[in-house]
Amino acid sequence: MLRCFNFLGRTVPVAIGLLSVAVLLSPGGVSAAKEKSQTAEMPIQILGVNDIHGGLQTTGKFVMDSKTVTNAGGLARLGGYLDQSQADFKLANPNSVTMRVQAGDMVGASPANSALLDDGPTLAALQAMNIKVGVLGNHEFDHGIDQYLNEVNGKTPSTVGLKNQQQIRAIQNYPFVNTGMKMIIANVIDKQTNQIPAGYSPYAIEKITDPKTHKTGKIGFIGILNTNLPGIAKKYDLLDEGATIAKYDKILRAKGVHAIIVLGHTGAVTQNGETTGDAVNDIKKLEQIDPNNSVDAFFAAHSHQYANASVSGIPVMQAGFQGKGYSDLTGKFDFNTDDFVPDSLNPSVKPVYSAADDPTSTFNHDASYSIINHIISDANERVAPIINAKVGSVQGGQSISNDLSATKESQAAYVVVDAQRKIANEQGHKTDIAITSNDSIRSGMETSENGDVTLGTLYNMQPYGNSQPIVEMTGKQIVELLNEQYTKSQLYFLQISGLTYHFKATNSGSQIATVSDVKVNNQPISPDGKYRVLTNDYLSTGGDAYKAFTKGTIVDNAGQDIDLLTAYMQENSPIPVPQLDRKITD
Repeated sequence: MLRCFNFLGRTVPVAIGLLSVAVLLSPGGVSAAKEKSQTAEMPIQILGVNDIHGGLQTTGKFVMDSKTVTNAGGLARLGGYLDQSQADFKLANPNSVTMRVQAGDMVGASPANSALLDDGPTLAALQAMNIKVGVLGNHEFDHGIDQYLNEVNGKTPSTVGLKNQQQIRAIQNYPFVNTGMKMIIANVIDKQTNQIPAGYSPYAIEKITDPKTHKTGKIGFIGILNTNLPGIAKKYDLLDEGATIAKYDKILRAKGVHAIIVLGHTGAVTQNGETTGDAVNDIKKLEQIDPNNSVDAFFAAHSHQYANASVSGIPVMQAGFQGKGYSDLTGKFDFNTDDFVPDSLNPSVKPVYSAADDPTSTFNHDASYSIINHIISDANERVAPIINAKVGSVQGGQSISNDLSATKESQAAYVVVDAQRKIANEQGHKTDIAITSNDSIRSGMETSENGDVTLGTLYNMQPYGNSQPIVEMTGKQIVELLNEQYTKSQLYFLQISGLTYHFKATNSGSQIATVSDVKVNNQPISPDGKYRVLTNDYLSTGGDAYKAFTKGTIVDNAGQDIDLLTAYMQENSPIPVPQLDRKITD
């Protein structure tokens, strides 16, 4: 069966069959008992994506426990792999159904060709991939979840607050499409209304139908967001994940839904064959609250890691980030019990290989692949006048890497924090130190053949659009903040300007290292002294588990990250390549 997808006046047929089933029985001689057995159980496949972050063309490493895939990703190839996976499943199981879902952070922290169009191209790509159910991730809150829902439904977003007139016109002229996604979130409560935000539901119930016997079944999806999001918690109450899953699992069962899947924007990681993380903790708490729950699988997200395991008999999957992989859950649905066949669910996470690494790909002329390539080409053309503007250059014409050194330092991140501290002070915002995390810098500073740096490069480096509050902290609090980097659970490391320190490995509980000899602008830090620390709004509220920030007081704001970096490039080019000598190991 085909459906037609229309984008920019181009109509392209797309293979479907996601929520309906064609039953193909063997010719003659099938007994009534055998036919009943065949039609009672149906093969089912659920394909999942997570943490796309507007990565239309982004490629990179995908670390899958003991296996690493290079140059993975690209949304056109992701769409092609989803279609091919579904086609292969259908070929092996003619009487089957496939559904497609997403686990949050489809938008936000995006490269320029999506970010400058308020992620309209990414949402168009999700429609082309036929994603039917999705959960809110934390980055869907970046421009407000009301605005995000409008975009999901095909409405042009507000451009209030934007300064670049070219970008304003580009957004207003972009053909936002209705994605058709059902958006769910169960544990976010608006503090003003004491309800789940308007337009969102805690769960979705999707029907599957056997067209031959007209039997129908139901699959329930519960949407969950990680609760360690202090910025979001200012406006919303974030309810306990495990308890919320247990609550809505019970509600769904009361509605006759026994096949239940969690779309959780909360992380998991499989390393050395062991799977840990918040998603695992959520499942364990669910088991404690209700050992007889009906949750069958958990699509995880948020931590950008690879996970593929079974926890308490529940498959858990996470496919990295930026479209470098996808989750593929297969099993059987029993129409007699209206549930998955026990022990039939098989989770897997698969990489999105590059054309060079998978030259025999058969989806090059597939509809989704073709449509998404067209979406990307159109987006690149629309933003070209904005991103191609030169803003500066680098000494020697060399690019500046964002790779982390052995001491967890990034040259590109040091350009950013040096720029923020310098420009903030020049503009009258007294700043002693500037701090960001490596997670806040998404790419290196690429240069053209003659060493030029464009505005598009700066957007790729800092796609979040963070504001830059200045937090007054004591020297003791700053040392505490630095030590928070070195815990077993920490994924992101601080990038510093105006600050140096030594650190030494330790084996003290969860602490893996401790800092010493901390200096601010070459002077020993005073434990009781007060210092003004410029950071981003996410970290300032305790994001990424940097809780020491919350003990300080926000005293000023230096504006937007992209504006500070642009001003620095324009005033100081060619800029030097920073040395990685601010964190010294003993």
